[in-house]
Amino acid sequence: MDHLDEHDSDEMKVGAASDGTATKLRKKRSKIWDEYRPIFVDGAIQSAECNYCHIHMSCRGADGQSNGTSHLWRHQKICRAKYGFGPSLLQQDANLPYVANEVDPLDKVLPDSLDDVNLVTRSENSKFRSKVWKDFVPFYVEGRVQGADCVHCHKRLSADKGRSHLNRHTQTCPARSGNSIDHQKGVLFQSSVPSFESRLQDELSPALTNGKVQIAEYASKFLKGSSGDRSPVERHVLALPAMDEMNSTEHNTTSAQTAAGMSRTFDQEASYQELTKLIISHGYPLSIVEHEEMKRFAKSLNPAFNMASSIDIEEYLTLLFQKEKTDLKEKIALLSHRVSLSASVWAPDGADASVKYLCLAAHFIDSEWKLQRKIIKFGVFWSSPTSLERMIHFKEACVLDSDSGPFNVIQEAIRDWNLDQKHFSLTSVSAIRGDEGTSKLIELLIQRKCLPIRGELYNVACVVDVLNSIVSKGQPVLHHVGNILEKFIQAHMFSSLTRQQLLEVVTHMGLKCPQEDAKWWHKIYFRLEVFLHFKKAFPSEELLSAEDTKTVESVCRILRSFYRAVEVISGPVCLTANMYFNELWKVRTTLQEEASSDHTELANMVWVMQEAFNEYWQNSYVWLSIPVVLDPRFKITFIEFRLKRAFGTDAEKYVSAVRDAIRELFHEYCGPLEKSGADTSTHEARIVEFDGFDSDSLEDWDEHLNAQTRSQLLTELDNYLEDGLVPRKDDFDILNWWMNNSTKYPTLSIMARDVLAMPASAVNCEAALNGEGDTIHKQWSTLNKNTIEALVCTRDWIK
Repeated sequence: MDHLDEHDSDEMKVGAASDGTATKLRKKRSKIWDEYRPIFVDGAIQSAECNYCHIHMSCRGADGQSNGTSHLWRHQKICRAKYGFGPSLLQQDANLPYVANEVDPLDKVLPDSLDDVNLVTRSENSKFRSKVWKDFVPFYVEGRVQGADCVHCHKRLSADKGRSHLNRHTQTCPARSGNSIDHQKGVLFQSSVPSFESRLQDELSPALTNGKVQIAEYASKFLKGSSGDRSPVERHVLALPAMDEMNSTEHNTTSAQTAAGMSRTFDQEASYQELTKLIISHGYPLSIVEHEEMKRFAKSLNPAFNMASSIDIEEYLTLLFQKEKTDLKEKIALLSHRVSLSASVWAPDGADASVKYLCLAAHFIDSEWKLQRKIIKFGVFWSSPTSLERMIHFKEACVLDSDSGPFNVIQEAIRDWNLDQKHFSLTSVSAIRGDEGTSKLIELLIQRKCLPIRGELYNVACVVDVLNSIVSKGQPVLHHVGNILEKFIQAHMFSSLTRQQLLEVVTHMGLKCPQEDAKWWHKIYFRLEVFLHFKKAFPSEELLSAEDTKTVESVCRILRSFYRAVEVISGPVCLTANMYFNELWKVRTTLQEEASSDHTELANMVWVMQEAFNEYWQNSYVWLSIPVVLDPRFKITFIEFRLKRAFGTDAEKYVSAVRDAIRELFHEYCGPLEKSGADTSTHEARIVEFDGFDSDSLEDWDEHLNAQTRSQLLTELDNYLEDGLVPRKDDFDILNWWMNNSTKYPTLSIMARDVLAMPASAVNCEAALNGEGDTIHKQWSTLNKNTIEALVCTRDWIK
């Protein structure tokens, strides 16, 4: 019995074949079966097992008919186990069902290098004499070349109708110029493994390459021992039905993207820049780059990366700071309108500071009518003259008085950013606002005529600072209420049931829990809300006496109005100035309502708060009202309505002050047009004088033109005030409205652009309710002042 008959008889013993089947097999007998062992299913050969590498080759097409033996012959030509080559070392996967022992089928298809692939698949076939096949691997269907896989991007192209399109692809292939496959060394990178799958499909069988069956999962890595030794390993191959055309398309796209990503050249400088931005954005210490763990992590990502030193990062920081500053300077220089400023005091996080900083931010509406806030200066506000430790640790001498303080820092910023003629207002915290240097600066700016309406809109008090100051007036009563709540919480925290109830109440409140370093009154307010929500959720619980409960409710309403005002005004989203009036009006109304309390101590606390609030209101109602007048939904009629309720019979005096301020401000915005008209008239007068006329005879004509121009411009303001109110809608955008109506109100829109950018708070949202205020990262506070300024400013600019 020959070799095939031996196999037949073996299979017949299993009960799979009959005499008829054996007759059919002898009709198909071929010498190739000397190299394979047939596998029978239901009496018919379904696959063939290679006697050398033991891989299974399909013998049936999708229609169930025999697909010939040409693919079996091709496999024998490249079967490396047949010629004594060992298997590659691949990771094992015990979860896959089909096992090929002792040898690795991938090694039988893929030689050690691409040069070997070219030798096996091209040298013996005249079809592959064209140079284009240096960049492609043939793709077989039923023994014929039907496609070609690009060795660079792994995209599959048709190859049954010429090769001109293959040449065109090699010229435009995005991955060809990269190093995804190293032809000289013959190294196959792990990320190029997807191409192995397509080549394995080509050589296993037509059934694996005609779209009916595909390799769904194979070894994830192609590893090679350094010594070149190879040992037999058990491999698992999983065959699943194909996903038709979709998987092929997705496979090509993914492979191309992978190759394109690998083709990017490693850029050490770009990596340093990104690392610098990472440190700035998250407040990491500059010394993080010198941590051994960080160095090892970077090396694990890319062995070619050389970690920078902290000095290098500081240099990159300085370069980035200068670049971003130049870009922002150009942006502000192109503005045709004014810029408002806000100033706050920052201190190092932690122990008592030997130095405090002044943070100056610019507020403006850009060319796209979007409100912007950018830090433009971070200088020394105060420095201890006896800080020997700072001089030793930071190698930095004590800052002279001539280089610190509001006057020097703000004046230097105005000069550096060319804001002397573009300055509109300054909003600052009490420490800066009450400083002698600030008063000196205001006098200097007024003297130089740099401020509108004689500086009446300058040196505005920070609203958040004022509200915190007003709340502190009621500190004794508020702490007493806080103690009552402390006892309530302690009494209910010992029971697991009530503790769970408390946590449920907090979850459904929708109010953010304050941090450990939050302001003291913020913590009291949060506990008041928890208590009242708990009382509402569980009314049967006996919590406090009726009198204490009434006091708690009154105090909660007061603190709620303060909290919401602070939250809105200093929120992460910059508000236009027309929003401040209404928030502060709510605080005023709440204090009025709670002033009639029967509780003597509470009534006294509210009265003290009212006095402090009224003092602020008297000094601020004009600048708070002007933006509301420029809100087309309210205008002057809303201010008249509110001020009458606030000041009663004296309201007309306050309304007139607002009207006068608006008209005077508008008149100054009309000034450049009048000046331009005067210059033209003067030029014309000189021409007339040249013709023999006296220029003095035309002065009355110039006055007439100026008066006429002024009258026309004032008509623009009157028309705006007399036009009907715009309907109030939740999605109303005041900046968008003024942008769309800038043609109708050309001068008034310029004024509105400057007024609406005025800030009410100099404190950012993170520090508004923080007990420590604005602080510098602890990791940064040990650096010198120039580096700290670069870090703080750049972080604000790149976020």
